Amino acid sequence: MKIDARDGLRHMALALAALCCGASSAHGVWVAQRAGELAVVLGEGALDEAYEPRQLRETKAFTATGAPSQVQVSARARNVVVEPAKDAAVLWVALEDGFWSQGRDGKWVSGSRLQVPDARKAGHYMKYGTTLLAPVRLPFAPLGAELEIVPLADPFALRRGQRLAVRVLSKGRPVAGVEVIGDFTGNTAGPRVKTDREGRATVTLGSSGLNVIAASLVRPRGDRSEADEDGLEATLAFVLPRAGH
Repeated sequence: MKIDARDGLRHMALALAALCCGASSAHGVWVAQRAGELAVVLGEGALDEAYEPRQLRETKAFTATGAPSQVQVSARARNVVVEPAKDAAVLWVALEDGFWSQGRDGKWVSGSRLQVPDARKAGHYMKYGTTLLAPVRLPFAPLGAELEIVPLADPFALRRGQRLAVRVLSKGRPVAGVEVIGDFTGNTAGPRVKTDREGRATVTLGSSGLNVIAASLVRPRGDRSEADEDGLEATLAFVLPRAGH
């Protein structure tokens, strides 16, 4: 039987997803160029997942001074693309990854405890992404998300290998003890830095192009009829300018 190479790649992607998903709780969301368009990316490392456009719950754009801007959102078959206004310097997105449950066999499947009553563990997962398109006025005004990463310096003034101070916030308040990954697309297994009492951490930029910094937070639920926990993932993404640009 002849196997199409594209099928092989799809099977490989699914296998990787099953291994790293802890469900897809480890995945983050950010905006990056895909095939000449700005796309909302759901992924981790080199993995770039398809998703239903309806999962994108909210999209916002802001100017460099923090004023609201405009962004056009277009659904595709397997993802969403965005077209920000010319004055937009920041894009923020919220994507619902939904309920995931770990069955008795250890495998993660989509659904809450209501769909998987014998699950070992179940959670509901949300992804929040802040993407900087251009330098912004500092200090960066928090957006008030359930979880977000804000820069404490201008990342566009830095280069690969240099260090950037960030702050992790939940509804504008600092979150202590959260592990921050400095290179979420290139070295997810690399060093992680814990935030201090003010929610601050300093990471090393791992790419001369797209940089994605990530942090996650798990909150146990009081009512566990549907899930045991709420998993939140936040990213801060930006593309460093090429020399001479």
